[in-house]
Amino acid sequence: MQQNFTHEDILLYIYNELDPAKRADLELAIATNPDLLTFFQESLLMVHQLDQINDEPSNTVISILNEESRSNSLEIH
Repeated sequence: MQQNFTHEDILLYIYNELDPAKRADLELAIATNPDLLTFFQESLLMVHQLDQINDEPSNTVISILNEESRSNSLEIH
């Protein structure tokens, strides 16, 4: 029986959250379906790019914000 897999199934697979019983079938579907393969490859690339995002502000940004807060702390509106 051929199972239809969704993009959600592929994302679950990438994050290792897909039901283990479905893994082999999904791997076969990815290998034989060009649309699923393309989505899988693009998703892997996106996950890798998301991992590269620097979510910490740079020291320069922190310095600027600290300087602004010091210079504005005594302002009365």
